[in-house]
Amino acid sequence: MNLDNMKQWYKGHRYDVFVMLSCFVFILLTALAIDKEILQFPYIVLLLIGLYVLCFHTEKFFYLTCFIIPFSIELREITPKVTSSLSIPSELMLVGLTLLFICDLILRRDYSNDIKRHGVSRLFYFYFFWLLITAIVSTLPIVSFKFMAAKLWFILPAYFFFASLLEKNIKKASTFFLSYVLGVAVVTPQGRGVVLAKRQVAYWVMSPYYNDHTAYGAVLAFFLPILALLPFVKSLEKWKKWLSLVLIIPIATGLYLSFSRAAWLSLIVAIGVLSILLMKIKFKVVFAGLAVVLALGILWGPDLMRQLSKNEVDSSSGNLVEHIQSMSNISTDASNVERLNRWVSAWGMFQDKPVFGFGPGTYQFNYAQYQKPAYRTIITTNAGDGGNAHSEYLGPLSESGLLGMLIVITLVLMVLVKGINVYRYAKDHDIRIYALMSTLSLITYFLHGILNNFLDTEKLAIPVFGAMAVIVVCDIKYKKELEESSSNGNTLHAEDDLYLSEHKG
Repeated sequence: MNLDNMKQWYKGHRYDVFVMLSCFVFILLTALAIDKEILQFPYIVLLLIGLYVLCFHTEKFFYLTCFIIPFSIELREITPKVTSSLSIPSELMLVGLTLLFICDLILRRDYSNDIKRHGVSRLFYFYFFWLLITAIVSTLPIVSFKFMAAKLWFILPAYFFFASLLEKNIKKASTFFLSYVLGVAVVTPQGRGVVLAKRQVAYWVMSPYYNDHTAYGAVLAFFLPILALLPFVKSLEKWKKWLSLVLIIPIATGLYLSFSRAAWLSLIVAIGVLSILLMKIKFKVVFAGLAVVLALGILWGPDLMRQLSKNEVDSSSGNLVEHIQSMSNISTDASNVERLNRWVSAWGMFQDKPVFGFGPGTYQFNYAQYQKPAYRTIITTNAGDGGNAHSEYLGPLSESGLLGMLIVITLVLMVLVKGINVYRYAKDHDIRIYALMSTLSLITYFLHGILNNFLDTEKLAIPVFGAMAVIVVCDIKYKKELEESSSNGNTLHAEDDLYLSEHKG
């Protein structure tokens, strides 16, 4: 065989040669690792495979990360001597995605202008700017910059990178959601939960994947509206529709067994919002009703507080009815009173530093001195090392000042309003369904966020920011739909015309 024939053969068998050489090198390195007792070698191989998939199959790597997130375990669970709360391997994968995405932005500079200039994206820019300012003046700068770094590797992949995928094909939203919920369904402890359906079991049955039953409940409540509505997407493959219906069973069962009162309540409110949208009740009527309820609450507030103080049903009860009744017990229920303790502490911290706060991520290191004796419980710690502010809104208030909280509230309201508008006025059926399911899921979390905060963990940050990306892309497609109708000389509805003029402005 001459040289030309060898070159011709190689061109047709390059892949086979690569595989054989790779296998040979792998066997050789494995033999050397065994001989030298290098036990870390298998992890190095996994790392190299992960880097290959990350660089050459980035989208698949993103979905794989979503599937793995529910299985990830905090580093301190694996190595007790290490106090880091870094989740392994999901956060390392998110860091890789973030670095690759940043490099791609710098080198290619072809990111979508529609996404870059969207109102939600601009709010995220301002959010990071304010995090940077408050981190610089933080009481614990190192903690604050670590907090900011974590937010970067949550928001850049789940919102900005994912939005760029969605803009090319909105059906990728179903792949994202199903990738994540498949992982959740696998770790949902159905067997143990059904056998030991008791309130006490709910504290540990989700461990070590979720360190809190309320976080576990929040994830399950978040995905139920998505699974229920995905089958209504006309362009979705049949197997995905059936998979969504099948997954409702373990997720709904897991939600019940989580005994998370906030998750149950948030899902009920989401169903209420869905009912309002389906019945096409004007939101002016809804807001008027809420205003009346608020006025009555203020008027009868003292009497209501006296009645609540008489409720002594404890959340540790295994009885479902009593567990629900315990939601209003603010006198003897340790869980409820401890929340009040965290909120009062957050308010005290805000009063001391109303402009810049104590610094992002520093609440848990500063709230001890602000605890009030009236709200101390058996789970209160003198060192104040019990965690966060138990609120997605009061946490930023104490850590980043008034502006920090206002940014979060504005972001929440903007995303929900845009999601509802797309569902109500868009012509494309599938766009409406994707917007609706994402909006309802976010409602479950943002309502849950009044009582707990989990966006400092990838377990909830990734699905929440991913749902925001879905709404933003649906909103962009709705805007283009309006522009096409306007350019074709079609008459727009008053709401559409107003939306388009505001969007252009």
